Amino acid sequence: MSRFNYDFSDRKLQRYINEGRGQGRGSDFEPFLNVHSISSKGRVSRVSGWKTGRVHHFLSDNETRYFYLCEWSDAVIDIREHFPLLDLVEMTDILDETLVKKIVNQKTGTPVIFTNTFLITMKDGQGNEIHIARNIKEARELEKPGVVERYELIRRYWHAKGVNWGLVTPLEINAVRAKNIEWLHASRRLSDWGYGDEEAGIKLDQLLALIIRGNGTMRNVIETFEELHQGERGEGLLLFKHLLATKRITINMDNPIDLNKSVEHIRVNSKGSEHFNNAVGH
Repeated sequence: MSRFNYDFSDRKLQRYINEGRGQGRGSDFEPFLNVHSISSKGRVSRVSGWKTGRVHHFLSDNETRYFYLCEWSDAVIDIREHFPLLDLVEMTDILDETLVKKIVNQKTGTPVIFTNTFLITMKDGQGNEIHIARNIKEARELEKPGVVERYELIRRYWHAKGVNWGLVTPLEINAVRAKNIEWLHASRRLSDWGYGDEEAGIKLDQLLALIIRGNGTMRNVIETFEELHQGERGEGLLLFKHLLATKRITINMDNPIDLNKSVEHIRVNSKGSEHFNNAVGH
């Protein structure tokens, strides 16, 4: 959770709203907070999303890791980070007196804007669109004064809207899987690397043929491909990552990717598919 404090009237809040922050969906969504607008104790990052086609902003490594898990899930169709609870000030009926005091700066009367780390849109098993809200938080920070009360405020907000909300600590984030996804993430769109559809299709089929033959290690297959094409070094690895990113081939993503393992560990798929709960650890 981020608690965005305004220290000089409502002008900053109004400016953010006028800029469209916290509004829209997909490629049109603008996070309420970004790496430029708030200081962070963690490492900030900006990642171009598969599902949205826009740049996502994260204020810690754990936020970034959770994002990669959501990217990997076939059930997830939209990821909105740092989503603001802008209408919380209008929902005082769901709060007791203690919590009401937390949503307004008692000195200035300015609303205190709380954000969810993620608002995730998914398709359920019947194809219906549903939303889940998740906050990423270090377990030790839950012991700080007032933190539990603020999360209770957020929980009530989403409960009133019929949205499943949960708190996620680093212990619940599959860091190995997230690191694997990060390793191959930039290779999903080969057009970013200058490939046309025809060229990419031919070379990917050739690499797949080598994998299916099942001779040697993954590294051997990649090197054999590059020797056959005598092209730019690293092309075989890029295309191998692309096959993983698009789930045309699959390996155990819960173990560190080791290119020295036999290609027998690879499964060739017509279409990769994993359920969201397996992907994000819930």
